[in-house]
Amino acid sequence: MTNLVSNNTPVSASKQLPVYNHSLDTELSEEHLARRFMRPAKLQQNVEFEFTRDPGLLHQYFRLREDMFISVWGLKHFSGQHDGFDDISDIMVARKGLQCIAGGRLTVSSASNPQKMPMERDDFRLKDIFPQLDLPETTYGEFSRLAILPEFRAGAVFPEIARRFIKKAVSNGVEYAFNLAPVPLARGYRQAVQLFGLKWDIRQDIKVPEREEYEGIQMVVSIMDLSLLVRNSKSAREEFQQTHHKDVLVG
Repeated sequence: MTNLVSNNTPVSASKQLPVYNHSLDTELSEEHLARRFMRPAKLQQNVEFEFTRDPGLLHQYFRLREDMFISVWGLKHFSGQHDGFDDISDIMVARKGLQCIAGGRLTVSSASNPQKMPMERDDFRLKDIFPQLDLPETTYGEFSRLAILPEFRAGAVFPEIARRFIKKAVSNGVEYAFNLAPVPLARGYRQAVQLFGLKWDIRQDIKVPEREEYEGIQMVVSIMDLSLLVRNSKSAREEFQQTHHKDVLVG
């Protein structure tokens, strides 16, 4: 399968991302983030991060994303309350004590369990936009509904959310992660994932249809290629299993 996540000439997956000589856990570890972010003392900021189905935390997250999308994006009629995609997505929240200060969700589709992505409509289907990725036979996902309280946007909360979402995506076998956002936010997301040496490709060459819920804001689709991390992680697991099996036989 040929990888093409930019508007350049198709290239192989090995040229899309840097090849790492250390493990996935090292690449996406808190220590690695601290070194890249250069603020290890303020990495956690007494904030807890978790994937959750707790009703109380989810209620706070839904309220938070509605408030943030209205105040940050300038939307007047946005509803951030529970929707059908929340039921099929992994939702993560960041909290201080019992207060939700940030959150987001990851929706995943695979060949065995195909799912429509939140950004998709009949006139905007990822499999049609990126036919070269063979998405019907590939595990891919969408990061959406990210919201962070203003006082935590300049710290390490967002990079830590990005780190945990990337690890979650890779553990689920997600080879390509998509996002739909206004250009300024897309650039902020790109800056965060670049902390890990990953490529976040903002595809301004792809026209996103105008929709009533965007209220005139121009949206852009972005894509992050995780295929090498997924393959490296799979190879590492297989190697461990083989080694462990040999050790058991020898023992």
